Amino acid sequence: MKQLPLNDQLIKFFRNDSEMLLFDGFAAYDPNAVVYNCGNSYALAAKVGDVNKLCVKTDSLDFLREVLCTLDGKTELCGADTWVTEWLRPLYPFVWETNCYLYVWDGRPIDNPCTQQIRPMTKQFAELISNGTPYRPPVADIEECLDMYPSAAVWLDGKPVSWCIMHNDKSLGMLYTMPEHRHKGYALQVMTALCNAVIAQGDTPYAYIRRDNVASQKLAEKYNLRRVKAADYFLIELHRNGRSA
Repeated sequence: MKQLPLNDQLIKFFRNDSEMLLFDGFAAYDPNAVVYNCGNSYALAAKVGDVNKLCVKTDSLDFLREVLCTLDGKTELCGADTWVTEWLRPLYPFVWETNCYLYVWDGRPIDNPCTQQIRPMTKQFAELISNGTPYRPPVADIEECLDMYPSAAVWLDGKPVSWCIMHNDKSLGMLYTMPEHRHKGYALQVMTALCNAVIAQGDTPYAYIRRDNVASQKLAEKYNLRRVKAADYFLIELHRNGRSA
């Protein structure tokens, strides 16, 4: 296993593979992210707060073991293939686990009509965004994402009623519509606007959607995101030798 320099050529490689968009996202977030390679296997480890964010694309158990031995402390496997999840499950206690599908823009224009005023979200509503998610991310993390990346919201009477932002890995997320404003098509308008903003800046819209969230999966198809694969997120605790704490 060797370490690769995080240069423009490598970033382009990540961006051209729909299953490696997470690598590009975390590389943009953390310029000190570490990339490992052996043959067709790749891994990227970025630091977000006190958590290692680990992306892996491999068919090799040996490569995965070697990468894990480089890490210490809280480690979140991001967008992991399901075989990775099942192999690690009996070896490490999972602090939490979320099972998703990866959806990626298929390259077709996204031209759904927009009838509402769409504006970016602002940091004063970071707590509202957090409360709209089942996992309640820290307000400071949301504020950071709003500073770094585009967001979109339907605003009525000076307040956001439907919105979506981008995670620190540049994936779409935290989509939410206030209960009294649902079934009006606002979410589709928000996602159309946000996806087009992402495309305009040269990136590919993508999202990891929970496998039990059928409504969001159906909505994703309307703004031309297509299912690529099943993938998981989970948090484990590592010692430097790759073993559980």
